[in-house]
Amino acid sequence: MDVSMDGLVQNGDSFEMVLEVQPANLENASREENRAVWLNFLALVNTIGIPYTLVMQSQLFEMRDYTSYYRDQPDKLNLPEKLKQSGSEVADYLEQSTEEGRIRHYKGYVILRYSASSTAQPGLKTGNGTVDGWLGRAVPAKDRMTAAEKADLAEQMLEEAAEMIFSFCEQANMQYQRLDKAGVWNYTYQTLQRDLSPHARMMDAIEAGAFQPEKRSLNAKWKGGATEHV
Repeated sequence: MDVSMDGLVQNGDSFEMVLEVQPANLENASREENRAVWLNFLALVNTIGIPYTLVMQSQLFEMRDYTSYYRDQPDKLNLPEKLKQSGSEVADYLEQSTEEGRIRHYKGYVILRYSASSTAQPGLKTGNGTVDGWLGRAVPAKDRMTAAEKADLAEQMLEEAAEMIFSFCEQANMQYQRLDKAGVWNYTYQTLQRDLSPHARMMDAIEAGAFQPEKRSLNAKWKGGATEHV
């Protein structure tokens, strides 16, 4: 599997794009607003002409960097002792809240897929003019396409589907973004390591050398064949 800098995932002739979306807040919406969002969503799923997967993740709210900053600042600012103590108590409360899993947030992901080697047969219509145009141009020459041409076609198809999703998100006041290479790897890490990721983030795992083929002990120092415990 290869991931480009802009987040295009390639596995042979199969390509994927990962979009992150914030769920729509419909708790205070009227019945008409709820109905409009769902009707637009049904129109969206009936329009996308390529395979896709919808994923919802519940994650512990990560604020380790914030609490560390909160603890360090009072000393740097030379605040009175009582303010320092108050800041420390707030940081303790926030850390305890995340450790007990009381603060969680939800993220949605849309994984778009396209296979350049299994282009639709002539006469098949997806319902979207732009997508049908790309399919029509790809079918006659699909067996003669180079690897670069397949990647270009796949990205065009995926971007067209992504634009449909972005348009829906804007109508529903939902935040959205296409994940780049770092975002795709972070999503994969959080998905495969759901229990570990809240306590050991991907950046922490990288710094600790968890993805290196050779591992070194944290409590031993290697010196010319002898192990010195420190």
